[in-house]
Amino acid sequence: MNWRPNKSVKWIPSAVLLAFVIILFFINAYNKTYKYRPITIHQWRQTDCLSITKNYYEEGMHFFSPTIHWQGAISGKAVSECPILNYAVAILWKMFGEREGFYRFLEYFIFIASMLVLFQTLVRFFVSRSSAFFFTGLLLTSPLLVYYSFNFIADVPALSFCILTYCYFYRFYRTKQMKYFYLSLFLGTLAVLLKASALVGLGTIAFFSMIDILSWNSFFKTEKLFTRKFIPMIWVFASLAICVVWYKWAIAYNKHNNSVFLLTVLPIWEMKGENLINTTRILINELFPVFFNRAIFFLVILMIIFVFSNFKKLDHFFRYTFVFSFVFFIGYLLFFFQVFTVHDYYLSNLMIFPVITFFCVSNILNQTTFIANNTKLVKSLVIIVLFFSAFYSAAYYRSRMIQHDSLCDWFPFMSVEEKKYSDWVLWNRESTTAPLETITPELRKLGIKRTDMFLSIPDESFDITLYLMDQKGLSIPAFDYNDTVRIPTIMEKRKYDYLVLIDPNIKQYKAFTNISNKLESVLKKSHVEVFKIKN
Repeated sequence: MNWRPNKSVKWIPSAVLLAFVIILFFINAYNKTYKYRPITIHQWRQTDCLSITKNYYEEGMHFFSPTIHWQGAISGKAVSECPILNYAVAILWKMFGEREGFYRFLEYFIFIASMLVLFQTLVRFFVSRSSAFFFTGLLLTSPLLVYYSFNFIADVPALSFCILTYCYFYRFYRTKQMKYFYLSLFLGTLAVLLKASALVGLGTIAFFSMIDILSWNSFFKTEKLFTRKFIPMIWVFASLAICVVWYKWAIAYNKHNNSVFLLTVLPIWEMKGENLINTTRILINELFPVFFNRAIFFLVILMIIFVFSNFKKLDHFFRYTFVFSFVFFIGYLLFFFQVFTVHDYYLSNLMIFPVITFFCVSNILNQTTFIANNTKLVKSLVIIVLFFSAFYSAAYYRSRMIQHDSLCDWFPFMSVEEKKYSDWVLWNRESTTAPLETITPELRKLGIKRTDMFLSIPDESFDITLYLMDQKGLSIPAFDYNDTVRIPTIMEKRKYDYLVLIDPNIKQYKAFTNISNKLESVLKKSHVEVFKIKN
């Protein structure tokens, strides 16, 4: 294919996209929620990430000693992804003061940077600015990305680095400028360190680099990339080695401390029939509509079919990466199928497949005059579709963050079931963890130190209640009201200084009354009560 970069286009189109991002920032109500503590959907995973950050900040910036508030059987040492983001936020806290909003803005900055580079890459190497704006706009208005790009979980930053990797490597593939190669390799390594599932970018680099290093270009019909092959080969192997070494270290670190994070797979073939059917139903009916709203999801499927039907028209670069990302998409679903009951954020790194699909569609459309001959129609469709998509994702985000939001009440395209679920999520927060979000100053006034050991009852996670209070200790994930032995046994095995009761109804059960003589109430805040344990 003859390639001509569109050199006449500089940064004006990006300014339009940036204006769109600013508009979305306010439509999504980020200007209100940036101060919010970790709440609602996947609060568990949010507090895990913030817990590691907080302990870096409070206990010394020891990168290879990540810890969480939950103390476990030994200590709080535990790790999941490489804690680059956690460490970076802790540095920001050291410099500018402790504000959780820095975490949200850092993740959002990385995501927006990837969108700007994606847009510029599409504009530079393909014809239509409208199609580039449309494809980028679809990602900016994905309900999944709207929620998790302004959050505390590492999946969207990993995806963002993966997108940057793909864009810069494609620039290198076309221009042969080595700065793009090394930049893409660095970004690809970051992506995999943050999430092993963000491997498409680094995998693409390794695949095309090995073809060129082994001089198999004529067989694969790919372009020659390197004039000197030894140094690029060393850097590719070094990047892969860094990722392998990190995950081996992380697995060993957890094994000798607390294995509370998933560093393995949960495949479909280990599921029984009933669970398999139920998870499939949830994935199709609940999780995929978060990936993109139903109309856009159907549109993306049509794009995938369009690419397959025009496969021979694709540049060989896109042929290989499209197949690679498609196989990755299917394989990822199969290997992690068990998590798709509620864990929608696991879908984040699958978004690289639609991104590569957008490149492939652009590559095919670049060989036609359809868009050039229908400019007004294309622009009108772009505006209409993105307008709908933007308001849907904004309503989705607001419904899970803001109680009684006016946009959610008005927006006609949210189902009754979605609104009821959102109302329940926000009600559940108010009836459980909400008082803990502001309780820490009151604990400190009582002379309670963050290192005093707390027993938190009940908590369906390791870190939600403990992190929100900023207290070390142990949480009881699933409190059995009829279990009269469990709490006394836990208290006998380890010295705890305080017990915090999140659900006051527990007081009427024997499991609590059997230990009540050892408890002295020291603080009440709404439905939450803190007791000092008499030893």
